[in-house]
Amino acid sequence: MSAIAKIHVYFIMLPNSVLLDTIGPAEAFQYANRFAVGAECERLKQFELHFIGPEAKIENTLGLTIQVAPLPDVIEANSWVVSTGLAGEFIDLDSSCMEATVNWLGQQKHCIGRYISICAGTLLFAKAGLLDGRVCTTHHMHIDELQEAAPSAKVLANRLFTVDGDFYSSAGVTAGIDLALYLIQQEFGFNCASQVARHMVLFSRRGPNDPSQSPWLENRNHFHQSVHRVQDAIQVDPARNWSLESLADIAQCSPRHLVRLFKESAGLTTREYIHKLRLTLAMQFLQSSSLPIEDVAERCGFDDPRQFRRLWARHHSLPPSHYREKQ
Repeated sequence: MSAIAKIHVYFIMLPNSVLLDTIGPAEAFQYANRFAVGAECERLKQFELHFIGPEAKIENTLGLTIQVAPLPDVIEANSWVVSTGLAGEFIDLDSSCMEATVNWLGQQKHCIGRYISICAGTLLFAKAGLLDGRVCTTHHMHIDELQEAAPSAKVLANRLFTVDGDFYSSAGVTAGIDLALYLIQQEFGFNCASQVARHMVLFSRRGPNDPSQSPWLENRNHFHQSVHRVQDAIQVDPARNWSLESLADIAQCSPRHLVRLFKESAGLTTREYIHKLRLTLAMQFLQSSSLPIEDVAERCGFDDPRQFRRLWARHHSLPPSHYREKQ
């Protein structure tokens, strides 16, 4: 059996941390370990989570005291470091805990593979001088504060999260989970990320350029469980060659009845829904890979690149190339 490659993820917890900023992404990574078996990754790997801080006991915004490990003297090569959110209208960047953590980041920079920030956690990286010339974001309350702390950074407002090389930043609590799902997709593939999202009851799987209302969440504001089962199945594998008969089997009804039921509940046909999710999946490939258009079309289940481009033009005013790795 092949050795399991570990991705070490260090969550930095400072006093007055927003606990959900830590727990949300951490739970997503834990679920990814469960669903990564059989995922389309090149080698077997898993996340190993560490919760660290400049003080042994950290009190968060809920008033709970959390025991964390001290800032380690040495971390593994290519470790991920996550700076989680802090509460308050303004963040004290000159506290002793902040200074200690900034010094620690400087000592470990040769071992850090990815910098990941949730909400106001971006300000820690700004204090550490890591954002010069970087594209980044944070919670809307702290946008001006972040720009002041990192004058040369390109601070973007109204963004779920941004990606700039090895630096990832997100806007807030739920956006941190979206970012975690994005990272899971990069490491373990689309199907694993989709399974994590479904298990956490997060139909929304949004990318850095996606609108706040996600196509993965749209058309699900109904209560018909048979239609939800069909939508669940399509979301796990939009690229599959879905027949009406196979979807009717999932819904446990006749194909004719499913056609009427799906249209009444979701507001569009099964074929339109499949195309919508395939286009969303294509957008994610465009944003996160350099695959040729022909390969994107094939991986997303389109008959050929011509069909992909035709359907794309119906929903987007700009060509696919416009979205290629744009921030």
